[in-house]
Amino acid sequence: MIRCRPVASTLGLLLLLAPGATGGEALEPTQDERRRAVTELSRVIRERYAIGERAEKVARALEQKFASKAYDSLPSAEEFARTITVDLQSWTGDKHLRFGLAPAAPPSSPAIAAEAERAAWRNAIRRNNYGLPRAEILPGNVGYLEVKRFQPPDVAGGTVVAAMGYLANADAIIVDVRNCRGGSAYMMPLFVGYFFSRPTHLFDMEFRGDAYTDHYWTLAYLPGERLAEIPMYILTSAYTFSGAEGFAYRLQVLKRATIVGERTGGGANAGGVIDIPPGFRVWMPMGRPVDSETRTNWEAVGVEPDIRTAAREALAEAHLDALKALRSKATTDAERARLDWAQEQAGARHHPVTLSGADLDKLTGAFGAARSWVEGGQLRFQIETEAPHLLAPLSPTVFASETNDPVRVEFAPGADGRVERILFTDEDGQRREFARQ
Repeated sequence: MIRCRPVASTLGLLLLLAPGATGGEALEPTQDERRRAVTELSRVIRERYAIGERAEKVARALEQKFASKAYDSLPSAEEFARTITVDLQSWTGDKHLRFGLAPAAPPSSPAIAAEAERAAWRNAIRRNNYGLPRAEILPGNVGYLEVKRFQPPDVAGGTVVAAMGYLANADAIIVDVRNCRGGSAYMMPLFVGYFFSRPTHLFDMEFRGDAYTDHYWTLAYLPGERLAEIPMYILTSAYTFSGAEGFAYRLQVLKRATIVGERTGGGANAGGVIDIPPGFRVWMPMGRPVDSETRTNWEAVGVEPDIRTAAREALAEAHLDALKALRSKATTDAERARLDWAQEQAGARHHPVTLSGADLDKLTGAFGAARSWVEGGQLRFQIETEAPHLLAPLSPTVFASETNDPVRVEFAPGADGRVERILFTDEDGQRREFARQ
């Protein structure tokens, strides 16, 4: 391990440590320790880095910079590692390539330390619902699934199966990877399999250092129903990275999904952590994914969306596009009316209307067999002895029922601006009118 004196530690540097690093005291490595780290890192890059034509150039550049004494004055191990990370990424353009400190572990019990680290990791991803924080049915029976991390199937598989079961009856599906930085490639055969009716080739992962290629196909058998025939949308942002980009890239190539949002980050290569003595680690891409159709991948270029929009607007754009697509295939007036109503609800959902108490008070009163009133800060509507509806605004005068999705309540003002009648559409699409008393 590094033999050195303690110096000040900074939180900003801790964010750049290799995966699993624990931080702690910042240490000043000796010149011999710096040399050993650069020598070993250069060797590993030459032998294992995913892109062969870059490996020798990068290793030589690292050695030359060390020989020029450019790293000698760096005050701490963290700063040394951070500077090398910046150099490696600038020479390769590879945002996956990172160099940092290995976690501090008791020398006498590395196995116990490794098991404790894994237990802490499993507990952390469990608290985040294994990378799937939200599944929902949006207006118009459009399914929505947010993915923040593709976790390994041996720990997250059950949660994925449960989420897909919940969404199985949707008429369209939106998968949100705007806040996803990737994860385990081994989750792809399971997760992506739900969007195809039969085994489908995803990509090949070429490992140069091992002279080995791993072939990824969707699984032939999956529990529950598949969502293979319904319209599909994938939401992306500039933050979307790595395996999340691969998911969007491959389904775009196969024309299975419409990509909505921003161009993604551009990190394709896969890898893992390699220890670099004395006391460092490198997270290094060792595998290069190759798409079976394009014969390339999204490295450094990202995935260009089919519908380009700001990330914060991507869900609204995809939801409305899905509803329009479903309406274009509707075969009955009732179905078209339902989807028109869903578009109104979707518009208000993604761009909420806010009304003051005074605005709501103007809509209250007795209207024949019906009445409207405000209770608990919410407008309500009731017809005689029927159950009351709790209303949510779609516009200043049009409301949806929170308690019965298809119900629509419209307040129609007269020439003086005062509400004269209420137009009520029930769950069967029947329209009734109630005039003010």
